Amino acid sequence: MLSKLDFKQSTLTRSVHSIIQWNDQHTRFCLSLFLSLLAQQSFAQVTQPNAMTTQAEFQQQLKSEAVKQGLNSTEEIEKIENFQEKKAEPDSLQMLQQQEQAIQPLDEFKPIEFEALEELPIEPVNQTMADEIFRVAEDAKNAAQQYRAGQVSEVVVSDATQQELVEINQAPVNVDQLITSIQADSQIVVEANESGTTLPELDPTDGDEIEEPNFFKRWFYRIRPSRQLSATKVQRISADIIINSTENNSDISNQAYTQAVENLKANMKGKLSSFTQESFSDFPSALPQLRTLSNQAAQAVGFYNATFKFEKLSENRVRVRVTPNAPVQIKQQNVEFSGAGQNESQFQVIRILPDQEVGDVFNHGLYEQTKARITEAASNNGFFDSYWRLHDVKVAQPQDTAEINLRYETGERYKLGAVEFRMSDPSKPFPIDLDVLQSMVSWQDGADYAFWRVNGLANNLTNSRYFNYTLVDAVRPDPIEKPLELAPDIQALVDQQKISESDASIQDKKKVASSQEVTQSVVNEREFAGTTDAQSEQNLRQLRVEQENKETEEDRLKAQAREEKKVPVIVTLNADRLNSAEMGAGYGSDTGVRLRGQYRRSIVNRRGHSFDANLELSQIRQSLDGHYNIPYNHPLDDYISLVGGYEREEREGVAQGMGLMIESAVAGVDRVIKNPRGSWQQAFGLRFRSDRITQDGLVDFSQIPEAFLVNKNEQQQSLLFGYEVSRTTSDKRVNPSKGFKQTYKAEFGSETLLSDADMAIVNAGWRFIYSLGENDNHQFVGRGDLGYIFAQDFSKVPYNLRYFAGGDQSIRGFDYKSLAAEQDGFRIGGQALAVGSLEYNYQFKEGWRAAIFSDVGNAYDQDFSTPTAYSVGLGVRWASSIGPIRIDVASGISDDSHPIRIHFFIGPQL
Repeated sequence: MLSKLDFKQSTLTRSVHSIIQWNDQHTRFCLSLFLSLLAQQSFAQVTQPNAMTTQAEFQQQLKSEAVKQGLNSTEEIEKIENFQEKKAEPDSLQMLQQQEQAIQPLDEFKPIEFEALEELPIEPVNQTMADEIFRVAEDAKNAAQQYRAGQVSEVVVSDATQQELVEINQAPVNVDQLITSIQADSQIVVEANESGTTLPELDPTDGDEIEEPNFFKRWFYRIRPSRQLSATKVQRISADIIINSTENNSDISNQAYTQAVENLKANMKGKLSSFTQESFSDFPSALPQLRTLSNQAAQAVGFYNATFKFEKLSENRVRVRVTPNAPVQIKQQNVEFSGAGQNESQFQVIRILPDQEVGDVFNHGLYEQTKARITEAASNNGFFDSYWRLHDVKVAQPQDTAEINLRYETGERYKLGAVEFRMSDPSKPFPIDLDVLQSMVSWQDGADYAFWRVNGLANNLTNSRYFNYTLVDAVRPDPIEKPLELAPDIQALVDQQKISESDASIQDKKKVASSQEVTQSVVNEREFAGTTDAQSEQNLRQLRVEQENKETEEDRLKAQAREEKKVPVIVTLNADRLNSAEMGAGYGSDTGVRLRGQYRRSIVNRRGHSFDANLELSQIRQSLDGHYNIPYNHPLDDYISLVGGYEREEREGVAQGMGLMIESAVAGVDRVIKNPRGSWQQAFGLRFRSDRITQDGLVDFSQIPEAFLVNKNEQQQSLLFGYEVSRTTSDKRVNPSKGFKQTYKAEFGSETLLSDADMAIVNAGWRFIYSLGENDNHQFVGRGDLGYIFAQDFSKVPYNLRYFAGGDQSIRGFDYKSLAAEQDGFRIGGQALAVGSLEYNYQFKEGWRAAIFSDVGNAYDQDFSTPTAYSVGLGVRWASSIGPIRIDVASGISDDSHPIRIHFFIGPQL
């Protein structure tokens, strides 16, 4: 509707307003459009985001940055796709100044031929529009009359009476009584307290003894540290919020209004819950404070006209009946960036996708959140000369509208300087060559500053496990603070010279630090007992000098960064704990108690080599392996690993009344190439394996069934060339709510190269986690594994390379590797593998989930004639800081005996 269009009047239209009668709205619109077309050649051109960047590329950058900031919903992506850069409006004032300075009149200001205006069609007055204008004017008149009628009349104060004047003139203090009291105090005799010269001997048994945690508590506290409250808990009240009326009388959608009312209830409940019971005990005195808190809570979510009625229910409970009335609606929002980084995608995505849109209910929290996103984008991307030009919200009453103006100057983007490595103890040399350390730096000198680069270096140094202490310090200059610009309405008054600019300037409410020097008297500590000896004083003096030198250096580096626009990076390292050891434990019905141990030597030599060994002990399996890691191109992302190990495993129930003992020795070399999370990881290498099969520990060749022997020999060997790729995507590294992992692996062996058979082994695995609902209470977890052994003669394939199923990582409810294809009553192992699992988890308490699951599959023969096994079970999951801890009880219902197994596992589900 034309009456609702708000056209900005240019200076040119104002100059002809006095000579042209603007009696018709359509004529005004057409004439403004006509004059704008005449002056369009002098308008400033819009600066594109990048001269070399197309619109499609810029939109792709915005999408990428939106995903980084967590704005990846379908609606938000559509806003980015539909975004078009606004054209700059002409600066009419600048055009007039150019006209005044020009010798010849500009074409844009040539006289207008008014005869051309007569050709414009005359449109009749829109009666609907006129009726709307009269209605709005009548409503404004009625509102003004109601406001005047509601004003309280002036209170007349009568003159003071004679008695009141006497009381006022009477002295508030009796001087005679005061002098008598002072004289009595002067007669007090001060005596020395001889008993206070010594302290009584304390009995170590006095007082409450601190109870030491037992063995299990100490292990539990390693996972979840104990939380001991050091202060007495202050009793607070609780509030019941009742909304009297939820009728929506505004232009806001019903869904948005309902959400705003829910925010009002939650905010008031949280605000009033901070009120103490002690203050609440005097309810009449507490009412003004309760009303103030309620008003603050309501205005914070946009309800400036809410009314409240309070009712005391008990000593710690209050009921508040709230009438919300119309909320404040955002009428206009202007997010503007200036400076060298104004067109960077990190800022533009905030302008396109702010936390609040025009037409929403104004929310102070979301407004502050938008401001925080802007300052965070500047800080994380090296715009350290940035500052606020204006951050202003104008709430108009009784119109119930809000106008938001955010203007931000980005300044110039800083660069990253070269990294300087230091040891925490300057007297100690570097344990690793500097070129190995430099390989973990992800940027070249002069690259654009980005927080993820500095953070990536810190993560690389920590994950390398070379050092027990690392500190990465990017010395950034101090923030810039400048006086804010004037708000648009105040600036309009200044432009019209109705007030002076000094009267309208906005003063920062922060206290300005005084430049006057402050002195302080220092107490001579030598006068007190307990002073330290000369050596301790020397150490303190040295520490003080080091601290002063550090502060002086930091100030110098900040000034250098500001001048050169380059951030120096200083890394401090400590490597005095090169050896480390860890222990772990687990339990399963099939394996019994499991113990795990690990030893690591973080630095073997100056080239960054490392060594780690792993030990595993259980009732049916014992293993020992070692890895010697050599950095290739990167200590973490590209390295070579030399592998060697020994494994001994017992397999019970492979036939009626018979078990096997399998001993294996492994040696090999792998190259591991890691890419950023979310990309494909690669590993390829060579592995030699030698297996020896015996029956219950007896080395008697004649008693071992032929189905378990390869080439009529109890010694089995294979040399395999392998390649593996994997990819993991998730929203969090630990305890993700959404994620997907896929793994593909292939191994090849030949009889001509130390293998018992020509074979190719291919495997594929998938894992997924998907959560939904409020607080991700509903979660689905699934996995699937497929594999196949391609061989001309499967009987030649080593027994330990065949497929077996069962256990907590396969089909729960069955023993470890107890499922496989059978031949003549002997479990010979499968040529194919197909295992799947699906479980549903419900979060009944923060961090705790109950699970129900079902597993299905088996290790099949070549024809897939092996019966499929399946199981069901229940479990509990706890999201600890090191990953989920799972306890499952499962039953193999495909087995006639319905075995029940308990499985305990710690580790990621992806």
